[in-house]
Amino acid sequence: MTNQTCHVLLVEDVPMIATITAQMLRKSTSRRYDSVNTCRLDDSLARLDQESFDLILLDLNLPDSAGLNTVNRVIEHSPEVPVIVLTASTDDGIGLQAVQKGAQDFLVKGDFNHTTLDRAMAYAMERHRLQRTIRQMAVLDELTGLYNRRGFNTLCADMLQRVRQPEARGYLCFFDLDHFKRINDELGHAKGDEALAEFACILRGVFRKDSLLVRLGGDEFVAMGLETQCGQVEEALRQLEVALEARNSQENLAYRLETSAGLAYFDRSGPCTLEAITAEADEALYRHKEARRSARRNLGGVAAPNEEVRT
Repeated sequence: MTNQTCHVLLVEDVPMIATITAQMLRKSTSRRYDSVNTCRLDDSLARLDQESFDLILLDLNLPDSAGLNTVNRVIEHSPEVPVIVLTASTDDGIGLQAVQKGAQDFLVKGDFNHTTLDRAMAYAMERHRLQRTIRQMAVLDELTGLYNRRGFNTLCADMLQRVRQPEARGYLCFFDLDHFKRINDELGHAKGDEALAEFACILRGVFRKDSLLVRLGGDEFVAMGLETQCGQVEEALRQLEVALEARNSQENLAYRLETSAGLAYFDRSGPCTLEAITAEADEALYRHKEARRSARRNLGGVAAPNEEVRT
């Protein structure tokens, strides 16, 4: 950050304090600051929608918001931006509560200079970066980069809530890789990991970017999201089959990459519990897997190259 301009949103409705704080930012010798001053919370949130900021200096008491409600609304609106609270109160309890709400630090107006402000901002940005990295590591699958089971359990509630809107329809699709155990047993776990990572990459390519893509564990995957138009998820599943067929048609492959899928829809008119939806998708996955096995048996048990016959 030392060789870059740090874009700061200064939320302060007292002109003299805003001017003094902006002057302190300009005195920094370690980095360049470019500050924008807003005086009301609503204006600040609108500005955050319009521009990208590296840090927010936030006065708690504004014409349209007061106290901890101010920091709550800012952090809920822009959790990716670190916040330092500027308070006129010398009560450490207020500052502590602000930090508990998600602020990185608090400074008492009149008790800091440009050096201490600069240091507090540098530490706040670095702490925030590390915290976000740790949070991401906790919900991401290290091998595939998809969300893990913890991430799924954390984020799926938002999907279930969003289908309560009129005309919204959600979907949940389970996948598992056919013959994955054979890849691990005959080719080794390194090849198994390669297959999992490759399948995750193909999933990303066929599903919308706002889909929740998850590796639950082993060779079990999930895609969850909302349809923006009817038939969208079926088209994604068709594209998945096309992508897998194209991949498997290449020469000199160590293994085939194939999947069974189980799809369930949900909206506000039907059961919207995660348990009911996952049970429906799991049953659909079982039916699809059995249909694929029957199709292979009807072909006389002849397996494709690198494919086992399962009965």
